[in-house]
Amino acid sequence: MTLKLCTTGLAFIVMALVQISETIPQAIAQQRVKFICGTSFDASRNQRFPATLAWTPARKQPIIVWTKPVANYTPQQRCEEVSPRFQEAYQTGTLQFITNGFMRGQQVICAAKGYRQPCSTLLMTLRPGENSLEALNELRDILNGRQVGPAQHSSGTPQMYYEINIDEVLKNAPVENE
Repeated sequence: MTLKLCTTGLAFIVMALVQISETIPQAIAQQRVKFICGTSFDASRNQRFPATLAWTPARKQPIIVWTKPVANYTPQQRCEEVSPRFQEAYQTGTLQFITNGFMRGQQVICAAKGYRQPCSTLLMTLRPGENSLEALNELRDILNGRQVGPAQHSSGTPQMYYEINIDEVLKNAPVENE
């Protein structure tokens, strides 16, 4: 009887450990990168600005530094609205493909589920007169680790798609000093 009880208890513990071991890697994988609204120091202006940051356990990397308002949105408001969109795109796997497009008559940068697929997650709305291809190229360079800092945008151009491996980029990205 005691042996049967011990065996049942041991089987229960093993099943619980298997369940936990399957859950933990998924949780860790989902926590690898967090896109948040923080601040980044612009040395050329000697000033901190709101920034969409990619946080990993080892570093933070500014993705977009928000210096200009759009319509009635301050740089801080833009940061607070856009950062969760990057997180959503990362978690759903659509941040791997970024593209330029139009939504509600405005130029946007968005994430797509694949090459030549429609926008699935709005990342950011561009200011009137900004060149969406130029903005897309700058964001691609930032996400590929070739550029850090604010994207400089300035009019309508053809739609392009870029594939991004954000996990690989952030493994090798430089660390920003506080």
